[in-house]
Amino acid sequence: MTNSMLIFDYDGVLLDSVREIAVTAYNMLKGTIVTRLDQLPQNALELFLRNRFHVQPIGDAPVLMNYCLEIGEVEPDKLISPDEYDEIIKKVDEPVAARTTRFFETRNLFKTKKLKAWTALNAPVQPLWQIMIEKPTENLVLLTNKNREATISLSKHFGLIISDDNIYSGDHGTTKIDNMTRIMQRFKKPAYAFIDDSVKNLREIDEHFNRKEKTISLIFATWGYTGPDDARIAQDFGYQVVTIDEFAEELKAM
Repeated sequence: MTNSMLIFDYDGVLLDSVREIAVTAYNMLKGTIVTRLDQLPQNALELFLRNRFHVQPIGDAPVLMNYCLEIGEVEPDKLISPDEYDEIIKKVDEPVAARTTRFFETRNLFKTKKLKAWTALNAPVQPLWQIMIEKPTENLVLLTNKNREATISLSKHFGLIISDDNIYSGDHGTTKIDNMTRIMQRFKKPAYAFIDDSVKNLREIDEHFNRKEKTISLIFATWGYTGPDDARIAQDFGYQVVTIDEFAEELKAM
């Protein structure tokens, strides 16, 4: 990682936004603007939080929430298997890009109407956030499925300054592969490292960019929205698996 340009995922790695995502997904499904966790059916909420790690493009979050609302009272402790999750997603006719756009529109409505409540559902991941505030870098680059406006707003609110040009976001259904291509075309570095809490995301990047030669080192963040087997799966794929304390030490040393 020392000689590579380090690129960060955002949600799960630097910011804990799972509760805001749950509320926004619920609002999108119900056409409401509830602002507190206690306004959601609690079994469905807990089920969503437990299975959030499956969600890759954020347009799939409302699909998961809908499933949790359907089975929350019957199977409140269910851990959805990868195959079951794939089947749930496959049954949805609306394209993921359209769902993503609607999710971001709902988030923006929530944020506009109740900014304080929206912000309160998010929290920086410590100690990483504080380390990055204390050691600011011009080349902090984010590769995220979050929308740009929310990323800028939350980073500023919690005191982390990021150049707008360095936020490669999920607006308009843009994928991480598309954005990674843009990053590589812009910076033209010989090597990159990317940290994410989704094995699926890492695997997609790996298969697309490292086919001929290893250009991007993949790092799995164990503290994010992770499933029970994800660390082992990441290790089996040959990715570096780090705890938050290990990664914090590496960041301090950079």
